[in-house]
Amino acid sequence: MGKIGLLPVSAALLLLLASGCVPPPAPESPAPPPAPRKILVDTPASLAVRALLLGEDKKALALAQAIRNKRDREALLSLIRQQDIDRQVEGIRFDFANGHRTEGALLLRSLQEKYPEKAMEIFLTLRPDTLSWIIRHDVQKGEERLAIRMMILLQPYKRTSFHPLMAAAYSHWGFRRFWQGRYHDSFMLANQSLSADPANKSALSLKKRVLAIRDARVSRGLVAYRHQHLPKAIRLWKTALAIDPSNDETKKYILKAEELLKKVRHLEGQAGQSGSPAPGGKK
Repeated sequence: MGKIGLLPVSAALLLLLASGCVPPPAPESPAPPPAPRKILVDTPASLAVRALLLGEDKKALALAQAIRNKRDREALLSLIRQQDIDRQVEGIRFDFANGHRTEGALLLRSLQEKYPEKAMEIFLTLRPDTLSWIIRHDVQKGEERLAIRMMILLQPYKRTSFHPLMAAAYSHWGFRRFWQGRYHDSFMLANQSLSADPANKSALSLKKRVLAIRDARVSRGLVAYRHQHLPKAIRLWKTALAIDPSNDETKKYILKAEELLKKVRHLEGQAGQSGSPAPGGKK
């Protein structure tokens, strides 16, 4: 054993192993098997986000609506809505900035249908010349009410310069009602046009036409009254009053004719009971 100390450590260990004095090292235990990989399952939320990133908005919306968790569903729907707004706003600004007014106006109207507040916010930030073009475009398309509402919402310092355009919108709207036979509406719109611009020739012409129809009905009522056709006279005067409810003279005609008609019918009733004829009250 004394000689072992003279040997290198490695050789000494080999001799000890050969003699059985040192037990052989335990064999290494096998490595544990790898844990099974988790399989990721796509959820409606993840699929909706993926569709949104790919620009498939309709698909994303349908998937978002299928999410059961209310908070997750509302959050995703809000994200889809905001992306839709941002895309449309970007398109509107691009079109108007590059002179594509017709395309920009169409996009603005599309945004107006879904998100009116956002559309109005964009409208109020446009340049005056672009605003004027949009308003005229709306009037020509028969959207006078929308054009007027937008002008009313303009800042006071901008609104004043738009008064002639507002008067034109009211007048255009009034003439459309006139040709539809809606004379009261056209009369009121003509007055609103003249309130915005008393010198508007179109509104003055419209009001003159409406008043001519009113006066013609009043005159026909007077003729019927003179011939004792009281129900016809009252009917004509009421149609005239429907055009212009502020006409006090026509109101007086109606009251007078109704009182006379009531007396005539009372006399007719008495005559019918006694068997003698009573004059007046022709229909």
